[in-house]
Amino acid sequence: MPQGHRLWITIDPVDSGEQKTRIQNMLGDMDDHIADMPPLIRTPRDLFMQWQAMMGDLGFLQRMLWFTFIAADGEAVPVIQQIELGPAAPDGLLLDNLMYVCREILDSTGNGDGTAAFLLSRPGAARITSLDRDWAAGLVDAASRSGVALQPIHLATDERLTVFAADDLIR
Repeated sequence: MPQGHRLWITIDPVDSGEQKTRIQNMLGDMDDHIADMPPLIRTPRDLFMQWQAMMGDLGFLQRMLWFTFIAADGEAVPVIQQIELGPAAPDGLLLDNLMYVCREILDSTGNGDGTAAFLLSRPGAARITSLDRDWAAGLVDAASRSGVALQPIHLATDERLTVFAADDLIR
């Protein structure tokens, strides 16, 4: 990231001391990896390296969707959001609403020609599951409907970080 930029992470209000400790540890771990992030995201490899730096040591308790934004010049917008997905299949309305919010964020930050970058994380083996494919394909479909340009979608599991290939998204 360019000098002077910090990563903003938004989280739900913390209810318990244990949850607060877990979040503080996660933020501390992420801080340790910020130096490993590429200063600009211009290639799929740069994005992979950014997600790798953000995820640090792999291992997840639940299915989550992480997203951030990249300006047209490749500068990462210093915001990352995460949404708990649970075990359910993607809901078209939820994804359409998410893309509406993405469009609003890109436009309101002066990055209307920028892109959104998504990463699905979940516990378990590295193999891409049908549910993973459904979520990634649903994101692509909703982005297409709303005019949000996407970066390649990534998957992080307990075992590895990978990118969805175009043929992974064919349903």
